[in-house]
Amino acid sequence: RLSLPDAKGSIREIILPKGLDLDRPKRTRTSFTAEQLYRLEMEFQRCQYVVGRERTELARQL
Repeated sequence: RLSLPDAKGSIREIILPKGLDLDRPKRTRTSFTAEQLYRLEMEFQRCQYVVGRERTELARQL
């Protein structure tokens, strides 16, 4: 359980799922080059939900 103040200053309790691990370190954010970002934007304009073989191929090319 986590107690936090709401917008009015009242304390609210939040019950967190047991599987949530707040102590683990955050994952490092992936950095992309300008060329990779351009390619990702082009693919997103073409298809917003890249899955399966297309996703694997795009990842390999990047």
